[in-house]
Amino acid sequence: MLTRLLAIDLDGTLLTREGVSRKDREAIERARAAGMEIVVATGRAWSESLEALRAINARGVMIAAGGAILHDAESGRTLERSIVHPEVIESVTRSLRRHGHVVHLLQDAPRAGCDYWMIGSDPVSEATRWWFERHGVEARWVETVDQVDSLENTVRVGTTALGSELAHVVEEIEEDLGDRVMLQSWSAVVESEISGGSVHLLEAFDPTVDKWTMLSSLAHRRGIPIDAVAAIGDGLNDVGMIRGAGIGIAMEGSDERVVAVSNRRTGPLGSGVGDAINRILDEG
Repeated sequence: MLTRLLAIDLDGTLLTREGVSRKDREAIERARAAGMEIVVATGRAWSESLEALRAINARGVMIAAGGAILHDAESGRTLERSIVHPEVIESVTRSLRRHGHVVHLLQDAPRAGCDYWMIGSDPVSEATRWWFERHGVEARWVETVDQVDSLENTVRVGTTALGSELAHVVEEIEEDLGDRVMLQSWSAVVESEISGGSVHLLEAFDPTVDKWTMLSSLAHRRGIPIDAVAAIGDGLNDVGMIRGAGIGIAMEGSDERVVAVSNRRTGPLGSGVGDAINRILDEG
């Protein structure tokens, strides 16, 4: 069956430190010319994805925050979202603050008027400062969660810290909240010279959030059968869409859990996406 919808992850998949490679850009344009819809599906917020979105002249929709938000790719307008329940936000915030971590509340920015609410006056990691400056992130800082204007636009609760500092926090949150929250913890995408150590992200979502949930819903509305959906990724938050898509493609160097559910593999960052797309198109 011809592929009609292709979802592409950013970090570790499409976006290199130098941007999007010429080979990948050309393959994406070839796919569009053949009638394929291209959807970026990333753990980043829309504002943090602009470098890649502009490089590929993104149009239509994009999936952000690991599947928590569906945006208009060009304007950033929110089309769909899954927010974190206020009680869950407060519980995760208590755990993180108890261990001295600044809490990052990722917002549905078009509705909240900012990208993040940051809770706590402790110093944030240099990785976080670098990330916010690089992407022009608008953050508002408060000392306690009750000082946040409203929690109703929060799509993710998280923090950054050394990986060794987060393991016991994850256990604590899971014990407190169980299946009321979906947790992910992994290495942060930062310049190595900025991090000065193994910086990890801890992210908490509504338990329904997944890139595949949003992607499959989009395909259903488009009248596109699952067999005509392809997805390319490399990380933990790509597992659902790689497993669910008709063609699930793992990048070279992918997390072993991605490889395990994929039915295809492709090359490394900078050429793997282009190779995968060209193979799909050449198969007709």
